[in-house]
Amino acid sequence: MADGFGILVMTHGDFGKAAMDSAQLIVGEQENYETISVFVVDNLDDLKQEMEEKVKSLDTSKGLVILTDIVGGTPINLASNLLTREDTIIASGVNLPLLLEVLMNRGKEVSELEEVIQAAYAQGLSIRTNKDLEGDDDDDLL
Repeated sequence: MADGFGILVMTHGDFGKAAMDSAQLIVGEQENYETISVFVVDNLDDLKQEMEEKVKSLDTSKGLVILTDIVGGTPINLASNLLTREDTIIASGVNLPLLLEVLMNRGKEVSELEEVIQAAYAQGLSIRTNKDLEGDDDDDLL
């Protein structure tokens, strides 16, 4: 049995797999997760079957967190079929800061993650322009 909830990352292309690989460079090797890559040529029934098989391979006794890339896309539409399960949450807009936060909070209950995910998403966004450099010493950017 794995510590914490199972994680399924479903994205267009190999974005989810690459995000998990990058996250593991930062927080270490993870267990009890799967990724699904969705491509234009994929058959929806085949994707649904793959999703169900991957979820069955996970230890979801402590819940299931599904991370998808965009609202309204095939990954979240397919994942929504899993909302009939207890202790399941789906979050779209996955990015590396959000994924890291989810991985570092695997000891929490799935019911506690909605707030964690929303905060991570908001804190992971930063927009900078050259106006941010006005009055700054170039050494501050290193």
